[in-house]
Parts: sequence; structure tokens; C-alpha cells
Amino acid sequence: MSHWETNTTLDEIAAFLAGKERIAVLTHARVDGDAVGSSLALVRALNKATKTRRASAWYVGGAPNWLDQLAGDAPYHVLEGNKLPDIEPDAVVIVDTGSWGQLDALADWVRPRHDIASVIDHHLQGDPDVAPRLFLAKSCAAAAQPVCELALRVLGLKSPSELPTSIAELIYTGLATDTGWFRHSNVNAEVFELAGQLLRAGVDHVKLNAMVEQNDRPARLRVMAEALGSLELHDRERIAIMSLTREAVHRAQAGSSDTGGFSDLGLKISSVRVSAILTEVEIAGETVATKISLRSKSGPHMIDVNQVARKMGGGGHANAAGARIGLPVEQAKPVLLDAILQVERESK
Repeated sequence: MSHWETNTTLDEIAAFLAGKERIAVLTHARVDGDAVGSSLALVRALNKATKTRRASAWYVGGAPNWLDQLAGDAPYHVLEGNKLPDIEPDAVVIVDTGSWGQLDALADWVRPRHDIASVIDHHLQGDPDVAPRLFLAKSCAAAAQPVCELALRVLGLKSPSELPTSIAELIYTGLATDTGWFRHSNVNAEVFELAGQLLRAGVDHVKLNAMVEQNDRPARLRVMAEALGSLELHDRERIAIMSLTREAVHRAQAGSSDTGGFSDLGLKISSVRVSAILTEVEIAGETVATKISLRSKSGPHMIDVNQVARKMGGGGHANAAGARIGLPVEQAKPVLLDAILQVERESK
């Protein structure tokens, strides 16, 4: 059986894409800053290299309200309902995931196009049969980092500081958001070195932070209040669990784009080592499912939430991971708690 390991180089992926006329760039459902930044940065680089609009990004599961402002004239499509891309590409690039489950409705569209697909990801787990070409930068904080290296190859540049500002700001968005604006434990010297290079390329940090972090709809604050109101503490106040039922999201008049990014709220409590939020979602073919997002604190007695997520069919990183299980929130909660406690016992 194949393993989730790199089997190609960015040079080989760049060469494979060089002669392609229609390239679809995909990412995981319910996109975040890294998914948007890395996908659109690659789209811009591919199009700039040939001065054509040969590449476009395709998103499912909703999109943040700042997407249009960040994308500018980069071609992208947000697919509603069960719609799928209406093009026949000669290459597919999947960024920031390599998981069939995270591709959601796009999975069935990708399967018959397997031979022309490439994956550029940074997560510790994925499905190796998603694509024949896998570049997995598991030590990177964001998918935007390897995508930046690919963009340099596509454009024939040597340094991120040479990137057009319109591409540099997309890479920076991915890097900044997946590190919590440089607060999370995945920040290292390489992250700051790349950030510095991108700032030299003309990125306006204050502008991007305001666009992404200070651009919420009132509904997001209402649904955040619903999440905080559901807070439960377990295991001597070391585990924080919040939940959002479909009724709570409806009560807040919120959508899927309003509910992301709450998983680290529980980490503000000094005693908490693991924080999770469970969000009910409607999935085609299932009555209801629960999306689980996990965060943990680094340091002594750290709980590896990647291992927690793997027990529920998901994955991610040691301090940030996620999964989805086909149960409503109240039934998913004890499953999650058991998984956390089991990982904690196994680590001792």
C-alpha cells in the first residue's frame, strides 16, 4: 500500500504544469486563509507566467466574506449545492489537503481525473491515492510555503522578495492565518524569514490583517456567543469543548463562513490543554454530521490532537487537527472526549 510521503519535486510539478492550457486549482471544503491564499497565489503565478487566464480556483462549502476583496481579478468560482466545476482541465492541482473527505463534493469530480492531479500539502496525514504526484511539506506551518516555492519556479524568480505584490500578499495571508498571525507553536525562523521576504515584496501587513480579521458580519459575533455559551470543561478543566448545533447557527442567522476559527477560544483558559469545537453540518447522503476542530497547547504534557483526530478518521498537526463524523453533536461529544482521554493515556 502506498504511503503518505512525497514522491515528486516542485520542479517536476512545475514542468508538468508548464504546457497545460486549463488548470483547475482545488482545496479543502469550507476554505480558510491558507486554502484561499495558497490556491489563488498559484492561480496568479500560473496565469502570469503565460499572460493568460489558464488557471482558476474552485471552492465548495462556502467562502469567507473577504474572499472577493483578497482575490481581486484572480479567477475563482464558489460552487453552491451539488454543483461541480464545469470545465474539463488538462491538469488539477490540490493544495492544503490531500484527503478525500476534506475535498467533500469535489472528491467524485477528482477521481476520474486522478492521472492529471498533483497534491501540494503540509498535513501529516492524507490519502495517497488522491493524486500520483505528492509534494508534502510536513514541517511547514502552512501550505502557502511550498506553494510559494512552486510560484518562484513557475515565474523563474529566485526570492520571494521578487514576487509581484499581488502574489506575495496571497502567500502572506496563508502564512499569517495558519500561524494565528504568528502566535501559534508552528512559528519558527523559516516562517519569519519568509514573512520578511514577502514584506519586502510590498505586502501591507496591517491592511491584510484588517481585511481578514476585522471584516466580520454581525452574525459571526452572534454565533461566537452561541459557541461560548455552550462551553463545557472536562478532565479537571483541562479539556474545553464547545458546540454549535444547526439550530444555534440558524438562531444567530449565520452561515458556514461565519463559524470557523473558534477552536482556539478555549485555550485562553489557563488550565485548558485541549480545546475543541463541534459544528453540525449537513452532508449529502447523511442526515447530519459533525465537524470537529481541535487545538492544543504546546509544552509539558502536550496532547497530540493529530492522534486524537486520527482515531475519528481525520488528521492534521500535533497542535491543530480536525475530523468529521456522521453523528449529531450530542452523540459526537462523548466520542471526541473518549478519543482525547485515550490519547492522553497512551502518551504517558
